[in-house]
Amino acid sequence: MAASGGSSGGCTWPDLQPEMLGVVLSRLPSHGDRVRFAAVCRPWRSSARLLRPLPPLLPWLALCDGTFLSLPDGAVHRLPVADDGVSIRASTGSRLFLVHGDDECSLTNPSPVTTTPVPEAAGWFRENPTVLKVLMSDHLVAALVESKGIYGSTTTKVIISTRGQPWDTTRCSTTEWAAPEDSFAIDIALFKGKLCVLLDTRADNHPGTHELRVLDDGHEQTTIQGTPIAGFEDDFDPYETDAYGQRHYLVVSGDRLLMVQRWINLPPIFPIDSGIEKRTRLFKVFQATGLSSGCGQWTEVDRLTGCALFVSEGCSESLPAGGQSSGVGVREDCIYFMNGDTCENPFPDSGVYNMRDQTVAPLLPATVAVPAAGYGPWSPTWLFPET
Repeated sequence: MAASGGSSGGCTWPDLQPEMLGVVLSRLPSHGDRVRFAAVCRPWRSSARLLRPLPPLLPWLALCDGTFLSLPDGAVHRLPVADDGVSIRASTGSRLFLVHGDDECSLTNPSPVTTTPVPEAAGWFRENPTVLKVLMSDHLVAALVESKGIYGSTTTKVIISTRGQPWDTTRCSTTEWAAPEDSFAIDIALFKGKLCVLLDTRADNHPGTHELRVLDDGHEQTTIQGTPIAGFEDDFDPYETDAYGQRHYLVVSGDRLLMVQRWINLPPIFPIDSGIEKRTRLFKVFQATGLSSGCGQWTEVDRLTGCALFVSEGCSESLPAGGQSSGVGVREDCIYFMNGDTCENPFPDSGVYNMRDQTVAPLLPATVAVPAAGYGPWSPTWLFPET
């Protein structure tokens, strides 16, 4: 296919110079667009491999019905990664952790589709707990799960399997760590090779304090003592229009461990038709400091130092900002968030929070029609396909 109409002296698409191809490729933040770019012809495919560094890719949204939506184009992808025999699906970042009907577990890369068994996790979920999060590294598999007791009580625990390196499943050791009484494990993260657990301690069913505990080779230590959760009043008013709930996420960003606090404006109980909808209004970010000294604390930060955060109940990641000059790509000092409910439409309370001016923008550009995602058994979460 010629780029100009002349039969002589015309330039064909494969003849485009690497510099020009680099400009085109740097303006494609979508994983799907980069795959299509490499599929045009062999020279373009070679250039896609050689042109580095590129702005980081925007992730996919793994939706409730098993489909995947790419940013910023809003294209919906249907991939053969979750069939009817899959009972649990969780994002580990770049891959999907699946539990099959025979209680076997696997890791699936969605594009191109490749599957790797995870034999050490087989049988973990026979009691049908709610799987909140799964983490994978070269030396461990960890799952944060929630179970209901016979009297309706809720407990959380972390299941951890360590393995010989690299990926030596013949030498595995599995342990379980339960959250202390009157507390709930609400998130986990791998930080500098250690498993960190964020605890919400409660008193009389009211949010109390946050603790950070580190599980290292079976040894537990409290790294940050209970820190009061601000923003809650003892008096409950069912007519309150300025009431807020919170969700918290642990995110590793470079050499920093961050706790992200999401403030969600809640509608009043009365009147039922108040017209006030549940919406995220504010984020606060805290860095865990003083961990090595044993006197750790949460210190609030107002910038992400060249990064952006992507948070959801099942997967939270930090990405370097890029593509600012072209107006596309990961935006610095922004928090991309998703509604974590298994709802038909997660977009009304999903968006991009700008820490600089404290504004919330839609997750998809105004020029992109919001797709109609079907209802399904999964919680929506982020997925970061490998390039």
